[in-house]
Amino acid sequence: MAWIKNAIIDLGITVVIAVLAFTGVSWAWWIVAIYTPLMVLLKVFGLSTAAAAVQQKASDVPTWFYHVLYGSNLILLLVAVFYWAAAGWAVIWVLSVVAESKRRPSKKSS
Repeated sequence: MAWIKNAIIDLGITVVIAVLAFTGVSWAWWIVAIYTPLMVLLKVFGLSTAAAAVQQKASDVPTWFYHVLYGSNLILLLVAVFYWAAAGWAVIWVLSVVAESKRRPSKKSS
């Protein structure tokens, strides 16, 4: 479980989204409203050819963990009736799956 430290920001944003869904406080709305588009841009950049030039450290966080977080974020944002952010997290989730499938072809062909 040492990988949890590598996912601390993702866990934190999920907590903020839960706070938004259950309390509706404005500070949580602002964090989600700012973080979601930035995360979408990051995921889009991650799929671009320019990202191949950037050396990234391999993450030891299991893929299933991100599926659970992204799915939870999507459901919580739907509960909070924050539809554009929910759509953003659906895009983030799909882009993450695409990025993961691009990262794994060498294992499938082996």
